[in-house]
Amino acid sequence: MPWSAMRRVIDVSGDGGNNSGPPVEQARGRSVAERIVINGLAIAKDHPPFAYAGPVPLEDYYREAVIGGPGAFVVPAEDFNQFASAVRRKMIREMAGLPSRPRMALAD
Repeated sequence: MPWSAMRRVIDVSGDGGNNSGPPVEQARGRSVAERIVINGLAIAKDHPPFAYAGPVPLEDYYREAVIGGPGAFVVPAEDFNQFASAVRRKMIREMAGLPSRPRMALAD
């Protein structure tokens, strides 16, 4: 593209903690240092054997280890059946966070 974006955002969706590679906090730190916001969508599966079994609830893990930057947030989904509505909520929230266009003054 011939222009720069006003904002850079990484969207992370998942149903568990980091299970491969270096600690996710390292990548988050590098991204946030470059002014990239990281938002998350945490899909909690509540039925064994696939349920997340981390030391804190998945939504809290995302808050503590995954998301970062100004205005970063996490949207929870209780299971994959709620994924579509959670994505919709997340997109609306991201778009609402964009700076608005300057308002034009009305003529008297």
